[in-house]
Amino acid sequence: MRKLNSIGLLAIDSSRTRAYLDAMLQDEVCPGYAILMEDKEADLDFPPVSYFDNSTKAKDKISAMGIPNVVLETHDIHNPQVLREIKQSPTDVIIYSGPSGAILGEELLNCGKRFLHVHPGRLPDYRGSTTFYYSILEEGVCGASALFLDKHIDTGPILGIREYPVPKNRRELDHGYDPFIRSDLLIRILKEYAETSCFREVDQVSGSGETYFIIHPVLRHICILGK
Repeated sequence: MRKLNSIGLLAIDSSRTRAYLDAMLQDEVCPGYAILMEDKEADLDFPPVSYFDNSTKAKDKISAMGIPNVVLETHDIHNPQVLREIKQSPTDVIIYSGPSGAILGEELLNCGKRFLHVHPGRLPDYRGSTTFYYSILEEGVCGASALFLDKHIDTGPILGIREYPVPKNRRELDHGYDPFIRSDLLIRILKEYAETSCFREVDQVSGSGETYFIIHPVLRHICILGK
């Protein structure tokens, strides 16, 4: 297992985090440090999927991989304890797998670390929320983009983009396929970094792209049914 000591992980226990950790284990590359945000009241029994192990808890996977870590009893990314741990972490770049939809404030973005996020959509064409569904309905493809977060929504420098086919079983889109393709792109980025010790950043063109909002339940249902 190759540890990337300059890269950390900030995560809650979610299907996305479990997919990331499985991909890291399979390709034998992982962050040098992890901050796991834990909600004692959260239901951690996730539905089984065909793409990765969605039953083993993130904390157990992190321990099994031997990643030094700290567990914080909060899901609030703006909790002062979270900020303190991020600042003290021995890393320069932090993979973000925190609460879905959370927006990092200026205090986090200016704390001296860079946050690497994998967005479920092809940037800059699909910014915002539930873009996975919009790209399926409009183009018949799925996409993922790795980027460094900035103060705006999905506008930071891009590290990589890939398109993926729509899966045959669309009922696993949210908990299975979405986390899986994000993990695939993340590992490609990490493996390239392991070889070159740098990220290939491309700035997005100002004013380009489209921003989407949470898709209507009826459209989401149509997408899942494949109509």
